[in-house]
Amino acid sequence: MHEAIRVAVIGCGGIAREIYLPLLDAARDARVCACVDASVEVRGALSDRYANARVLADAADLDPDACDCALVLTPVRAELDAHYEPVLALMEAGIPTLCEKPLSADLTRAEEMVAASERTGTLLLMSVNRRFAPVYRRAYEHFAGHEIAVCAAEKSGSGGIFREIVTNSLHILDAMRWLCGEAADVTGRMEHDGETDLRASVSIGFESGAFGSFLMSRQAGRWIERLVLHGEGHSAIVDAPREVELVTDGNRVRWSPDQCCWQLSEATRWGFAAQLEHFFACVRGEEQPHVNARDALASHRLAGRIRTLG
Repeated sequence: MHEAIRVAVIGCGGIAREIYLPLLDAARDARVCACVDASVEVRGALSDRYANARVLADAADLDPDACDCALVLTPVRAELDAHYEPVLALMEAGIPTLCEKPLSADLTRAEEMVAASERTGTLLLMSVNRRFAPVYRRAYEHFAGHEIAVCAAEKSGSGGIFREIVTNSLHILDAMRWLCGEAADVTGRMEHDGETDLRASVSIGFESGAFGSFLMSRQAGRWIERLVLHGEGHSAIVDAPREVELVTDGNRVRWSPDQCCWQLSEATRWGFAAQLEHFFACVRGEEQPHVNARDALASHRLAGRIRTLG
């Protein structure tokens, strides 16, 4: 039995309440040792919920000797880059950190965060939970030993708080890189109104030789995250997070993670639970990161290249 990992949670809003705090509450090998949030009301609720944890207004006040790692879950938008300063402070304090995507809405700041991790030798991971999501894992495994010829991805919806490609679509662009390798050529059209990225139709040529396409609209009738792969008589059609269709030479199999577990949680469907377990294993020194922070920068750069098409 491992001693419970002491986790500081920085930013206790929506994704913390819906995903991370429930995972931590259920974990046998981790406990919340500190909570950081700018809201007085939120801090009051956290004090009631975690009587044995420190509740703070500023991540700079964390005691590095009292926590083993941190989760940075504060919001990021072009006008509110709330990952940058906490992550830099955590790197200087030597506290291993899992940061929600994106590292920053600004590529230069994201590069500074990665540089701070490398300079201090402190673990920094960005959330790339699609790489841990069961339907995406099945698609990845289906193509083991087979080259992907075509990869078509869509991330569409309407409304929502995420207005930029780097926040709204980074996960699926990272999944495309994971499956197909690095992007060489990026062409197409992108439309934004100065505040919101409205729609995009993009062609991506990968160094592997795969052809890629990326479609995005903020005027869709419903939320859609879809990925289609073809190559060498194999196909995979991912309708995230609930189903993947796997095809081999005309033989079709539909698979859902819900087949394996009754009342599967969204945190498991989307890969958050498996990703958090991997992060804790990295903190303990039991595993090496599947995706380091410098690799995550390449997904930021791809999103940035798409945005310049507008």
